[in-house]
Amino acid sequence: MLKSELIRPRIKIQEDRVSTRPIEANYRYLGVANELVNLFKAHIGQSRGRLHDALRDYEGDSLDYPVMRGLAAVLEARCEFGSAPAIDPAELRTMLFRRGPVTSRQDLFNLVTREQALVETAAETGLSAGEIETALFADLAEEQILLDPGPPIAPGDLIARYNLELARGLLYWAREMRIRVADSYKDLFKYIKLFKLMYTIYPLAQNSDAAAVEPAIKPSGYHVTLHGPISPFVQSTIRYGLQFAKFLPALLLCQQWHMEADVQPPHHPGREPLRYTLTDRSQLRTHFRASGLFDSRLEADFAAEFEEKYGGAKRKWELAREDELIIVGDTVMIPDFSLTHRKDGRRALLEIVGFWHPHYLRRKLEKIRLAGRTDLILLIYESANVAEGAFEAASAGEVLTFSRKPVLKEVLAAVERCAI
Repeated sequence: MLKSELIRPRIKIQEDRVSTRPIEANYRYLGVANELVNLFKAHIGQSRGRLHDALRDYEGDSLDYPVMRGLAAVLEARCEFGSAPAIDPAELRTMLFRRGPVTSRQDLFNLVTREQALVETAAETGLSAGEIETALFADLAEEQILLDPGPPIAPGDLIARYNLELARGLLYWAREMRIRVADSYKDLFKYIKLFKLMYTIYPLAQNSDAAAVEPAIKPSGYHVTLHGPISPFVQSTIRYGLQFAKFLPALLLCQQWHMEADVQPPHHPGREPLRYTLTDRSQLRTHFRASGLFDSRLEADFAAEFEEKYGGAKRKWELAREDELIIVGDTVMIPDFSLTHRKDGRRALLEIVGFWHPHYLRRKLEKIRLAGRTDLILLIYESANVAEGAFEAASAGEVLTFSRKPVLKEVLAAVERCAI
């Protein structure tokens, strides 16, 4: 991600709102992006210090230096730098410094020159003077060698990534993030957990202070609040904001979303935070990878068989993948499938339990117990290592077991009984 000094020049404040000023993929910036990509390629095998010198020369006295530095920072983050000195640099410096003060020229008070110290150390280690010179400060960042500039990137893609980094960077100073989302729940909560974000959630079909939404009504989406520091006195730290910034590309994996954040940039003189808004209509592009449609071959085969036997224009039930969340305490459960009656709208949820690691089963049982959903049908693999009757006691609507694959006729019969 970009450093804050590269974000600040691209921030735009209007009354109580704040946003970034992305750059366009026009002739000028496409040219700059292309030249920077080529500059990095030309410095393969050279030190990071030489690369930085070349970037400063390229930048010159251009007024667009924040953009140039930002594009270069994006490219540098993709690079692989390294060094393989013939001897440990710290050990080498100790050997040299033990020889006492050295000078460039020998005189009455300084008997050892730098060249002599290098030659003597080379003889002692069995290396050449050139290898000693190269290894002396090889552990410093500026001396690391550019080994690989990263996968090929087109100028337009570099500009898109830069604009994303600007959008992320404004969240460094965020106190809270509020999200409305209506799809891709699995990926969304995977990254919320990955970045250890605290959150509260409620369905959009209800008011946050209202009672729980009726299970039979599929919510039109969910409102998720990602919380910042608990104490109102914590203002200087950007630790929470960095986590918000890391998370933002995950939100772009969703198709329908809206985000608002309370942001307090350090140069903003007002006391009240500014409102930062992004929506699914933005041109931002994520570099995060979406999960596969199915978590297992068992789920994929179930969906394929259902479509083959009960799909088509005359289908009675509509099968959907992970389209509803069940809020259980301070976490969520995402059932594998839902089945919705095409005429009367009745719904049932399906969860396939085919993985039998004890920790997984314990967590699954606890979530099901807390959910208490009578419209939830569990399909349990017979070889799952769990006590008999454990899932029946977990307050699910029905529990069906299978030895090789779920029997669709039995599943649909259970759906008819449990759907509401």
